Amino acid sequence: MTPLWHDGPLDALHWDGVSPVVWRVADPGAGERGPLATALLGHLSAGAVRLARNPEGKPEVLFPNGWHISLSGRGGWCLVAAAPYAVAVDREAVDDMAPLWDMMTVQEANAVRAAPLAERSRQWLRRWTIKEAHAKLIGTPRRIAPEAIDTRLIDPVRATAHCGGTSHCWTREDGRGIETLAIWAEAA
Repeated sequence: MTPLWHDGPLDALHWDGVSPVVWRVADPGAGERGPLATALLGHLSAGAVRLARNPEGKPEVLFPNGWHISLSGRGGWCLVAAAPYAVAVDREAVDDMAPLWDMMTVQEANAVRAAPLAERSRQWLRRWTIKEAHAKLIGTPRRIAPEAIDTRLIDPVRATAHCGGTSHCWTREDGRGIETLAIWAEAA
């Protein structure tokens, strides 16, 4: 299964009933993202929605039962993901910052160093969004050392992350940002 990336109005979203959905919209700000999650989930479930936050601050779906959401905002854009199984998203704005070598495994650092110099920043940033999405999927992102999460790139779009379980990840880049969706391997 692959995610359904959607960048337009919700009335133009046609869901297959199975794939995780990632909706990208202008970021209203961290405190104002809840209504976006409610709107997406209401569109997908065709019903009433009630959200809350767990003690870690992660948004949770109270109703309808069995649904999961994730939010991420950066660089003026917000990602809202929803599915009838656990999902997590991360978005980072593209920049030319040097890779943070101490936040990678040895294997990851070697792979980034092997990339052409002009690609290293993007290679690092892609891995970072994978790590962040995976940590959110685990549920305690602030308690996981980034270097404990091992990422494996499969192709320019697909990857896996390993730490406390295995997630399948999909990334996309639009020149302004790199975005990643993660789901547990069992759900894929």
